[in-house]
Order: sequence, then C-alpha cells, then structure tokens
Amino acid sequence: MQTSNLQIFKKYKSHQDGFSLIEILVALTLGALIFLAIPSSDNVQKHRDLKTAVEDLDRSVRFASNEAILRNTVVRLRISLDKEPVVYTVEYGPPGNLPLPEMPEKANLSMEEEKTKTEKSAALDRQFTKVEEFEDIKREVHPDITVIGVASSSQKTFMNDGEASIYFYPTGEKDAALVFFNTSEEFAYIEIEAFMAETNVHYEALKTEQRVAKIDDIVQTRVDEVYKEWMTK
Repeated sequence: MQTSNLQIFKKYKSHQDGFSLIEILVALTLGALIFLAIPSSDNVQKHRDLKTAVEDLDRSVRFASNEAILRNTVVRLRISLDKEPVVYTVEYGPPGNLPLPEMPEKANLSMEEEKTKTEKSAALDRQFTKVEEFEDIKREVHPDITVIGVASSSQKTFMNDGEASIYFYPTGEKDAALVFFNTSEEFAYIEIEAFMAETNVHYEALKTEQRVAKIDDIVQTRVDEVYKEWMTK
C-alpha cells in the first residue's frame, strides 16, 4: 500500500514540476487574445478626450439656441479654428432683426473683394457681445483633439481656418451645420439641423492599420464624403 502511494505521489510531483508544451502554447494564445481585446490606456484616454470635446460643444449648441430665444435676438457660436488650442464663445447680437451680410467664398476673390469681405466681417463682429454666463468656464478644446473644420448654411462654405460661426435665431431656427473632430484613432462630427432641437453625433474608428502619415488623408476623405452628402440634403 505504501509503495502504491509513493508511486502516485511521484507521478503527481512529476506533473507539478512543469507544464507540457501544449499547455504553454494554449496559455500564451489566451494571453495574447486578452491583450488584444483590451484597448491601450492611451487609446482609452484619447476617446475620453474626444468624447468630452464633442459633448462640450454639443451642449454649447443647445445653450446658444436657448439664449437666442430668451434674449429675443440673434446669437452665434463662434469657433476660433486658428488658435491652439481651439477656443469657442457664445455671443449675442443687438435687439431686433439683424440681417447677416452675404459672405462670398474665399476662392477667386480679388484684393478689393477680399477687403470688402473683411470690412463686412469686422462690422458684424462689432455688433456681438460675449455671453458672460458662458465665459464663467473657459471653453477650449483639448490640445490632442483636432477640430478639422465647420460647415454652416450661413457661411456657405467649409471653414478650416479663421473664425467660423453658427447662428441661432429667436424663432428657434438655427444654421444647419457640421463640426468635424479627430484624433489619431477616431473621427467624429456633430450634425446640427436647422429646425431640430436635438443634434446628431457620429463617431467612427479610423483604419489604424494604415501608417500614421496617412491619417490626415483618411480623415480628409471622410470629411469630403460627409460634407458632400450633407450639401445634397
């Protein structure tokens, strides 16, 4: 009986001394699958920063819409695309009806036309005042988030630099608009409809198997596709 127990113990001890090759391979495979399934902390943080940037601007859209109704005047959400980081403000215009001047596209403008456009823009800016309640919190986009540009029905062009504005009216109407964002991992945009209270927010994962040098091209392609589809609505 003692001999039998000793043999069993030796067999058990031999098994405990090491794992078989198959067991090791199975363990490594499972470990690799778990590692791939869990996004890196860097990617998670980038997504959080992007989500925060999108949601903050989305709330600002609703704030501006409410301000226009409460103040019974034109209000605008003004986004400074050339600043680093990108900042934005909510501004209100004078009481009563404020006709917005036609702003021609930049392309093919003569020097005289460019000067006239700049003068019109400056004259319009002088009629707007920042909403103090909105200025209590500094409104800026996280430095790691790119604000690609803004398209709006009032400016009739895609703005990727300078000052872009989205206008809101006392009637509850507002500019139809698109605001585009991206990180090295994701592409996102807010779609604002002229007569709808709610906005549409879209997130898309970028093709990360592509080299980083091509990310800008991938993003620009998606911007062009979304903008073209939006223009035909």
